Amino acid sequence: MDGSIQLGTYVAVKYIAYTAWCTLGVWWLKPADKSALRAGLGFGFIRLFIGIAAGIGIFLVGGMAHLQAWPNILLQYFVVYAPVRWFEWGIMELLMAKRDRSTAVVFVVGGDGRSRLWRFGGILVSHLADIPMITMGSGVHEMLPVGRFLC
Repeated sequence: MDGSIQLGTYVAVKYIAYTAWCTLGVWWLKPADKSALRAGLGFGFIRLFIGIAAGIGIFLVGGMAHLQAWPNILLQYFVVYAPVRWFEWGIMELLMAKRDRSTAVVFVVGGDGRSRLWRFGGILVSHLADIPMITMGSGVHEMLPVGRFLC
């Protein structure tokens, strides 16, 4: 498959997945908001760009540090991306739900049990949305994890 079609497909899958999860997040974290779908569309776009920025950062750090792939490349993928995605979804939580608690505390540990569950779900959604890109072309060993950017 052509590289530009691959990238376009990947970005579309990510945007759809992030929009769906952000729509659920607006509905779940801010139940008073009646326009969850419209907000989800905007938040999905923001989440996509946060992921692109983080992915490029991981790509640059991995490249500059000359990091090598681990023998278990899937384990390395989860070790690298799961914590980054916790904080990416934390940014989204801060944008979506106004909290009375300290912003730093909410960012690091989550606002409450419900928001932490939503973040874990977001991490799962992010990983699942990577599957098409990982399986396209040459597969896992060409795409994962350090030295390639997945948002």
